[in-house]
Amino acid sequence: MRRNSFFPVGYGVVAAAISFSAILLVTVRSFHLPVPLAILIASAGGIWAFVTAYFSGHASAEIKRIVYEYHLTDQQLATITGRKASDFPIYEHRLRLIIPKRQWPCVLVQLQHYEEHHLNQES
Repeated sequence: MRRNSFFPVGYGVVAAAISFSAILLVTVRSFHLPVPLAILIASAGGIWAFVTAYFSGHASAEIKRIVYEYHLTDQQLATITGRKASDFPIYEHRLRLIIPKRQWPCVLVQLQHYEEHHLNQES
């Protein structure tokens, strides 16, 4: 699980670098903005890309951690989250998150409540 702790950061850094480069090139070449202003705009875009990619990667890694830790099936995930079992396909013992990324935080919150409830029952 140590690899998963680096995934969101690496994902965010790559997204930020690509976003910064693309925005910088577009603002300088297409909009003919001065370089300092283009760097400022590209930096803001890179920070935004890092934050969104980081939280997306973190939610994905955390959802998968809970699923693997408690050996949840697609049926159990459907029951916990109130969604269809087909939203959580598990192929070769790996969860595939095919639901839209905007819904990952809701699924994560529901799984965290399940984990908290499960830990309270063990105590």
